[in-house]
Amino acid sequence: MIFIMKIKLVTDASSLLPLKIMKEENIGFLESLLVIEGKEYRELTELDRTEFIESLHDKYPYPTSSQVLPQDAVEVFNQAVAEGYDEVLYLGLTPVISSQMNVVRLAAKRFEKKIKITHYPTELAVGPQGAMVYNALKLLQQGKSVEEITSYCDSIKHDIYSIGVTIDIESLFKSGKVKRGSAKGILVSLLKMKPIAHFTIEDGMIGIGAGLSYKSAIQKMIAEIQKRTDPKLTYDLFMCDALNPDLVKEYEKEINKVIKINETHYWEMSPVMALSSGKGAVMATLCPTLKE
Repeated sequence: MIFIMKIKLVTDASSLLPLKIMKEENIGFLESLLVIEGKEYRELTELDRTEFIESLHDKYPYPTSSQVLPQDAVEVFNQAVAEGYDEVLYLGLTPVISSQMNVVRLAAKRFEKKIKITHYPTELAVGPQGAMVYNALKLLQQGKSVEEITSYCDSIKHDIYSIGVTIDIESLFKSGKVKRGSAKGILVSLLKMKPIAHFTIEDGMIGIGAGLSYKSAIQKMIAEIQKRTDPKLTYDLFMCDALNPDLVKEYEKEINKVIKINETHYWEMSPVMALSSGKGAVMATLCPTLKE
């Protein structure tokens, strides 16, 4: 008789994986907190996303974020035990951005005699992390083991590329991503430029330039995508935005002209990501298509 381990997948809400998918597939998720006017809110289940993003430009004091509460991680693991899972695989946020992985490790120590918990540091965040989790879900559905899934994650993480553009300059200033009085801040403000940022294992999330218009920003992002992807591969495309569907469609159209796309997913930019990017931001993540 072959015994198949029952494995529960857990990740971070900030990975952008849609709430609908996480609920349908029973994926555990850990929510960061947003502090708004002195009160804490879990980013997916306690906030109206659209209302939050719409308010960012004029918000004062500007909201801040903090990592998951330890009791929330404990609750996710308790749920896995109650549902009869044999193992938990947590695909976690890069420690470069947050110490959330440490919170999860501490919570997991309470369950050492109850359930096996594997913590996998993806070294990724937002769209790239979500793309990895989505493919891990596919492998789980194929009956793959934790070891096989993490081996796949090791092999793919350097090939996932994400790049996007920020529209709301005021939110960049308020979040501290760009200093208002700096040379960069003055240039961006005066010229109303569209700052571009990308995410890679080597760089994390960093600014890599700007466009003078939406059109020029897209042209620069397409050029970067061509430099950083393999023309011999087919990719899955994960698009996300902070209430800017028209720009998403335009960006997607240009990507399809230069990259072989297997399937496209449209995800919502999470409140925590929108906090740094501002209303109107868009991002594309390219992940090599998982071979069946």
